[in-house]
Amino acid sequence: MFETLTWEDVYTYTLALSEKIVNSKFKPNLIVGIARGGWIPARILSDVLYTSSMANVRVEFYTDIGKTAEEPVITQPISQNPEALNVLLVDDIVDSGRSIMKVYDNIETLGAKEIRVAVLHFKNSAKITPDYWVKKTDAWVIYPWEYRETIISLYQQFKEKLSRHEIRNKIIEDTRITPPIVDYFMDKL
Repeated sequence: MFETLTWEDVYTYTLALSEKIVNSKFKPNLIVGIARGGWIPARILSDVLYTSSMANVRVEFYTDIGKTAEEPVITQPISQNPEALNVLLVDDIVDSGRSIMKVYDNIETLGAKEIRVAVLHFKNSAKITPDYWVKKTDAWVIYPWEYRETIISLYQQFKEKLSRHEIRNKIIEDTRITPPIVDYFMDKL
């Protein structure tokens, strides 16, 4: 089961997330976007929370839809020193929670004063509960910055069993990604 978001959905969810942060009275000095899914919500939060200090960290764990490596690995360390700062760690989703925990532990060892976690989606099966989240789900969430990789992955999964036309229709039906976008990326295959 998929849940597909549009750019407007992402912005709306991020605004709802910002309200939760503001209502909690937490004031981050540094917003850290986890690459790649956390970059866009982190940037929007930076704007609406009036927090211009941003950093990046990259952790790699997922290898395909629903498939992970054995352990998450930080492949790009945090780009700014978080020592003595209130850090808002932002990602698109807490799935298993293992990636967030890896980054959280790393930032904690670097001396952050306080760390809070904000995400758009939170899965019931996660090992951690984020401080701020907008929606709980059990679906595989497809964000607009993942349309291409999702279409390619699904195409690869179905290409031995279905015709190109059947694959196109199945992707549109299952994901609700619009036909022009599906057509654009399938034309590149």
